[in-house]
Amino acid sequence: MIACINSVPAPTEDAANDRRLWRHGEEDYKPDFSSKATWEQLCDHHQQPTWCKAVWFLQSVPRFAFITWLAFHDRLSTGTRSRAWGCVQPCLLCGEPDEICDHLFFACPYSFTVWIDLVGFLLGSRVNPDWNITIESLLSSRRKEMDTCLLKLALQATIHSIWREQNSRRHQGSPLSTSQLVRYIDKTIKNRITSLRKRKPSFYGDMMQRWLSRAS
Repeated sequence: MIACINSVPAPTEDAANDRRLWRHGEEDYKPDFSSKATWEQLCDHHQQPTWCKAVWFLQSVPRFAFITWLAFHDRLSTGTRSRAWGCVQPCLLCGEPDEICDHLFFACPYSFTVWIDLVGFLLGSRVNPDWNITIESLLSSRRKEMDTCLLKLALQATIHSIWREQNSRRHQGSPLSTSQLVRYIDKTIKNRITSLRKRKPSFYGDMMQRWLSRAS
């Protein structure tokens, strides 16, 4: 290292003025700073999982997306994690003694009833309680963009609301029936679509009509 340093010529007064350059890529230095380019240089690049489009998308709600991201990573505090701490935690929605993430979304009779009520008109006979099949069907490229967007919104809102309901029951909150939770999620999705209408009035107006058609 010392030999390497000693091999570099010392700067002199006759040399040009120093310049500050930011690295934008391999052997690519520019005077302007770019947070994106800096992030690309610092982060480790991994192949994106197939489910990332169900978590991060334009219409998502940040707090819903975060809980959904935890669910995909199986990092929610379900019975699986509680058992590792020596605590048995049954499903508080249906009484199933073995509460795992796949059960909560949507093998649990309570959560599956909510899910069917919300998206049955979009998925039809393809509604399935299996988590992996649900995600595969949701991300199908054969579906219209509007329906895919509604399904992703519904998925995130449902996961967040079911998780919220489970935690409420754990802390002795008043339990909601499936119909009450469906109405809450339905209102949440309507509010989100309404908040987006200024971006593309025609598209989100049609999306609202499509969502309202579930009640017909």
